[in-house]
Amino acid sequence: MSYTRTQNISTDDQYRLLEWWNTTESAKVVVRYLVSLVSELRLHPESSHADGMVLFYRAVSEISYGYACIRGCIRRAFSGEFSDALRKNMVMCHSFAHKYSVDAKVLLERVAKQITGDNALQLVSRIRRQLRKNDEMLNEISEKAQAFFGTEALQSLEKEVWIVP
Repeated sequence: MSYTRTQNISTDDQYRLLEWWNTTESAKVVVRYLVSLVSELRLHPESSHADGMVLFYRAVSEISYGYACIRGCIRRAFSGEFSDALRKNMVMCHSFAHKYSVDAKVLLERVAKQITGDNALQLVSRIRRQLRKNDEMLNEISEKAQAFFGTEALQSLEKEVWIVP
């Protein structure tokens, strides 16, 4: 049976964690609308045939999962489960949304080149705007994560999490 040593969170860190939580909650609206637009594009007859559509849809889904994962980790931290393993999980989830956001933008452009219908192209334009809003939210979330962990600690955790031995 593995044992995970929990850590106490100071009052100041609880405040920073709550700020991070509130920002991710604000981002839910942005992500829900993005997923809705992409679902509409995926089902639209003028664009459903586009090569890369499924990958694009999947990338946007992963953005949403990244946000949900961050919120889940923060909930666990507040419930007394804060540990080194949870800190690493928070950092991984945080990076998922960023990485898949980049993928989504690249895949959207691939899909957009294959679309000719005006209605579908209008959807693509709305998705681009929503992806920019998502980037703004990701920047705010990054600031909150940095405030919670501290710049150096966050960078150290990122290196630790993403370097495979």
